Amino acid sequence: MRRAILLKSVQRVLGEGEQVRDAAYVWSRHRWVVPFGAVVLAGILLTAPVAGITDWPTRVVIALAGVGLAVTASTTYRVVAETDAGIVLCQASRIRQVATGVERRLGRNVEMKPIGGSLIAADWMVGDWTVTVPRSSQDAMARMAGIAPGAPGQ
Repeated sequence: MRRAILLKSVQRVLGEGEQVRDAAYVWSRHRWVVPFGAVVLAGILLTAPVAGITDWPTRVVIALAGVGLAVTASTTYRVVAETDAGIVLCQASRIRQVATGVERRLGRNVEMKPIGGSLIAADWMVGDWTVTVPRSSQDAMARMAGIAPGAPGQ
């Protein structure tokens, strides 16, 4: 069901005459996300007493919530889609896994390869861009890259 919604959303933003073949929901984090999160953590911990929050456990919980917001704000969500015209990079919603607009066209010969990951997500190179792919979109990325789904290295 979720996959059908993703494909339908890509088709909606493509335009007339172009047909979507496959799509994967991906994200990337800004390269300064860790220092940004550390500054937010320290800032909230240090300024919480000014707001009257002196209890350490409460300060830590509020600071960690702030770090979560900082990481979310530093994350860019995209959809990588294969169409009959080539690979297309689409903007995506933060909340739902849907495409919201075409960002740029990468062409037919863009290099796509897995470069690492974990049990939850995998890292891929798409051209010169590193993205994180959830396991639910892993097979779609493999098909678009011309790799057999489930092959070693994914």
